[in-house]
Amino acid sequence: MTLAEPDDVRLEIDTNLEDDRITKVIERKARDIDRDDGVPVLDEPDRRDLEAVLAALHIATKLDRATSSQQLGNAQKSYEESMVEELRADARRLGATDELIGVGGTDKTASIAVPDTRG
Repeated sequence: MTLAEPDDVRLEIDTNLEDDRITKVIERKARDIDRDDGVPVLDEPDRRDLEAVLAALHIATKLDRATSSQQLGNAQKSYEESMVEELRADARRLGATDELIGVGGTDKTASIAVPDTRG
């Protein structure tokens, strides 16, 4: 059962998504929270806030991103990055793990093999 409502998410992010779509995102994030053993036990208000913040973060990075960044170009990208960092900070404050907020999973890594030329 989720505690957050679409209006809670809209407090975190301005979105034009319909309530049913936001509700599905909240439900998904609630399941993610339940699966993550690193999240501390939260009281109802903190759990509700965490669900809303994680849903807003998901919307900002995956659902609203393409539309908004096309509308305003580089100015939107800077605003968006700042908003995403604020949402991540709020989620951390509420006890979210790096996995829940999407940190580390998208880090760019590379393996480079260099041949030994010393003969």
